[in-house]
Amino acid sequence: MKRDEALGIIERNEGAPQPAEVRMYNCKDSINLLLEYLDGEMSPEDTQHLKEHLRGCSPCVEFLRTYRATPGLCKKALAAKMPKEVADKLTEFLRSKIKSAS
Repeated sequence: MKRDEALGIIERNEGAPQPAEVRMYNCKDSINLLLEYLDGEMSPEDTQHLKEHLRGCSPCVEFLRTYRATPGLCKKALAAKMPKEVADKLTEFLRSKIKSAS
C-alpha cells in the first residue's frame, strides 16, 4: 500500500499493469462523482480514472478537501448557540411574516 498525500487516500498496489487506454475524467465528471468515490461505491476502474484526474488538477483536489471537511463544519455550526438577542429578533421577524401572509 502507498499513501497518496495529495488525495488524502491510501492506495493498494495491485501489481496489475495499467490498461493502454486510460480515460481521464474532466473537472465536471470528477465533482459529480465525489460522493460515490468517498462512499467507496465506485468501480476500481472508475476510481483509477478519477485519481488520474485528481493527480493533475489541484483545483479538484482542493475541492475534494473542502468537500470532505463540510460535514464537520456543519456539525460545528449546528452546535453553536445563537445569541438570545438575535434569536428574539429572528422570532419576531418570522412571526410578522407569518401574520402578513395570513
